[in-house]
Amino acid sequence: MRRLMACVVICSYLSLLGFGLFSHVLGYKQSDHVGMYFIIWDMYCGWCAHEVRHHIIAEGESGQYYEVTPAPWGEFVPFASIDRHHYDGAASFTASLATHILDHTDHEPITEVTLVEEAWSKKYNLPDEMYLAQNEVPKQKRTYFRSRSVLSPTGEYRQRAIDWTGWLSHQAVVNNPRLQQKMKGQPFMMSESFASPTRIRQASHETEDAPPQ
Repeated sequence: MRRLMACVVICSYLSLLGFGLFSHVLGYKQSDHVGMYFIIWDMYCGWCAHEVRHHIIAEGESGQYYEVTPAPWGEFVPFASIDRHHYDGAASFTASLATHILDHTDHEPITEVTLVEEAWSKKYNLPDEMYLAQNEVPKQKRTYFRSRSVLSPTGEYRQRAIDWTGWLSHQAVVNNPRLQQKMKGQPFMMSESFASPTRIRQASHETEDAPPQ
């Protein structure tokens, strides 16, 4: 009986790992359930050098813009002081969040919803004294704002773009002639999950002592 139970446990464990590998390689239901995090192959995804925040903006028929997030009834804060919608790094739930809040608030007819991505280097999170001691210059925070995606009032995507770190990686390849030459004639794989990097639109950037440009 013990041998049978051991075989069942081992087979179940290997089957679960196999499904996780299959899901990760083919992108099959990776985000359908929170339990998928424990079996897909992303335990060593690393840390990003940039801090990112998401802002959902709605445009009315009159041309007036409305700040959809944070929700007027308050936001759920799972960790520290950051609202829940900022943890959606892949922007997978932007449509759900926007339509839910718009359906439960009073406003004029909405024509378009835009997800604006705000990004800055994490070194600016250091206290002023520590930043000055490390860099020997006063801290001058530089923040970038980009249009990440554009949706219809019903939540249908009209335009999507890769995230900030993906755009930086793309630029690192595009602006390197040696890598471009090396890639010529070599096979490659691509995914249609994201829009072409050429469709990225930078909304603006600002510093602490200068207005948005």
